[in-house]
Amino acid sequence: MTRLEQRPAQAILLMLAGVFFFASMDVAFKLLVEHYSSFQVVFFRSAMSLPFFVAWIIATDRSRFRTAYFGGHLLRGALGIVMLFAVGEGFRELQLADAYTLFFAAPLVITLLSGPVLGEPAGPVRIAAALVGFAGVLLVLEPSREGWVSYGALMGLAGMLAYAFSSLLLRRLGTRDSTVTIAFWFIAIVCAGSAVLAIPQWRPVAPEHWPHIVLLGLTGACGQALLTAAFRRASAAVVAPFDYTHMIWALIYGLAFWGYVPGWRVLVGAAVIVLAGLYILLRERRTSVRGSGPNPPP
Repeated sequence: MTRLEQRPAQAILLMLAGVFFFASMDVAFKLLVEHYSSFQVVFFRSAMSLPFFVAWIIATDRSRFRTAYFGGHLLRGALGIVMLFAVGEGFRELQLADAYTLFFAAPLVITLLSGPVLGEPAGPVRIAAALVGFAGVLLVLEPSREGWVSYGALMGLAGMLAYAFSSLLLRRLGTRDSTVTIAFWFIAIVCAGSAVLAIPQWRPVAPEHWPHIVLLGLTGACGQALLTAAFRRASAAVVAPFDYTHMIWALIYGLAFWGYVPGWRVLVGAAVIVLAGLYILLRERRTSVRGSGPNPPP
C-alpha cells in the first residue's frame, strides 16, 4: 500500500466534492441540450475543459503529452463521443434522477464483462448480484408500459453501455499511461470529433447561454481533477461507492430547476441498482484485502 492509499478519509471528501461538481455540470449540460444539439454541447464541454489539462501537463511534465497506445485512446475517445452524445439525448428527454438511475447500472455491466473482456471472471455470486441490479433497471424502464422503448431511455442505456466499455478500456490504458495523459487524450479526441459532428446542426450561441457553457467547462474540469485526486488516495473499493451520491444532487437539482419529484418506480429501482453495486464493490474490497490469488471467490 502506498502512502497515498493511506488517506481514505481525504479521498472520500475529494470524491464527494467531485460528485457535486459533476452533478452541477450535468445541470448545465441538461439546460444547454434544450437549445443546442448534443454534439454541440459535447464540444462545449470538452473545449472548455481541454485548456485545463493542457496547462496541467505543461506545468508538471510535458512528456505526458506522449502516449504509448494512441490506438487505445482513439477508441476510448470514440466511445466517449457516443457516451456523451447519448447522455445529452437522455438529458433532453429524461429528468436527471431518471437518467442517473440508468447510468448507475454501468458497474453491473462492467462486472458481467470483466471476465470475457479482461480475463477477470466475477464469479457466480457477483454475477447474480449484477442480474438483481438489472431487475432495478427494468423497474425504472417500466416494461409493462410504453416507457421502456422511449427514446430517452434507450439513449440512457446506450450512454451507460458506452461508459462501461470505456471504463474497461481504461483499465488497459492505465497500465501504459499516466492518469493525466489518459484524461488529456480523451478530452482532446472528444473535442475534435464532436466539433466535426456538430457542424451540420451548429447554432450560434445566445449571449445568455455563455454562463452555462463556462459553468459546464469549469465544473467538468474541477470534477475530473477531484476524482483523479480521490482515486490516487484510496482504492476504488473505498471511493467508488460515493459516486452514488449523484442521486442526492439529482433530486435536489431536479426539484430546484424543474420541479421534478421522481415516482416510486425510479426510487425503488435506484435503490435496487445501488444496493447491487455496493454489494459487488464490498466483495471486491474483501477480495483485495484477503489477497486471494488469481481465482477470485464467487
